[in-house]
Amino acid sequence: MKILIINCILSTAEHGIIKRKESISDCMISNFARGFIELGHQVTLLASVEFMPTGKDEQLPFEVIYFPSRLPQVFKPSLLPWPRGMRQWLKQHAGGYDLVITSEAFQIPSLIASRVCPSRLIIWQEMDRHQRLLFKLPSKLWHNTIVPLFMRHVTVVPRSQPAKHFISQYSTNLSDVIVDHGTDAHTLYPSDEHDNAFIVVSQLVERKRVDRIITKFAKLVGNDSYRHYRLDIIGDGDQRQELERLVATLGIGDKVVFHGFLPHEQLASPLRRSLALLVDTSNDLNMVTIAESITSGTPVVTNTKPSTASFIAANGLGVVRDDWDENDLIEVINNYDKMHKACVREGKELTNVACARKMISINPPLVKQKMH
Repeated sequence: MKILIINCILSTAEHGIIKRKESISDCMISNFARGFIELGHQVTLLASVEFMPTGKDEQLPFEVIYFPSRLPQVFKPSLLPWPRGMRQWLKQHAGGYDLVITSEAFQIPSLIASRVCPSRLIIWQEMDRHQRLLFKLPSKLWHNTIVPLFMRHVTVVPRSQPAKHFISQYSTNLSDVIVDHGTDAHTLYPSDEHDNAFIVVSQLVERKRVDRIITKFAKLVGNDSYRHYRLDIIGDGDQRQELERLVATLGIGDKVVFHGFLPHEQLASPLRRSLALLVDTSNDLNMVTIAESITSGTPVVTNTKPSTASFIAANGLGVVRDDWDENDLIEVINNYDKMHKACVREGKELTNVACARKMISINPPLVKQKMH
């Protein structure tokens, strides 16, 4: 099959500022595309030019076509991009693809694709609540008018149970199958051994609340019975120096290691050997790192903000509790083997290949006809 993926926003922009990366190889949508490629399909990705990588010689197993943004001062490329020329491109080329996947109902590219190629289109829905832009008014208007009027014949596939519940209020053509982002099973896989360490994999920015995680970990190692545990912090951001000062103030500098950003090849080993991934975000949806942790056999300790929190709780993949504390870390230590086995079991369905298979099985009507 020839598959077209429309995902204009390739990475999260903090405070609306897009930081271009040297490579897009590690971004979520690139990994998702590789799942289809591993199954023998051909993939093309459409994205916004503002996210084009700075590296000139990047080799990817799929074609990427970048579109400039129209009126970027109004239609922010980091939130609601309006890709100039995409409609014309789709009119000329969409007929050559067997399946078109676009991200989010509340996106202009999804509306464009819904008008140009609805019979071969899947809208892949991550949002499980209204976007906060302008007091949620644009999102509410869009979902109550655009979705039922112009997307009613398009298949919508949720990425989580909360996303399914949210979009079901506006779309009548909703898949029962949930498809997560998918992880690279060749790089991220379980280990039967672990270190006495917890891990944070995150941007070091305010909404991730890594300072709260450090404080909770400090209380754990303040107990003589757990003084030998370590916290690995992988990622970078504008709060790094502040967090390093916090570690020094708490007197746990010998127990917390800041690794900076690591590509997946270097991240994989410490992730699979950790006792748990620690999350205490104030505002996130489907966090790719959670799926990556589960695929690596590593339990997750999180608050209820991430969309996958209910999935973790229902399947015994860690601890889900708002305001979790050092006692929850002790619970993971005491029950690691059971949680680890649950992660190994469920992680098989979270790989990019497994997610690609699920997506293809959902095919909209035109694609099903072509397959049969």
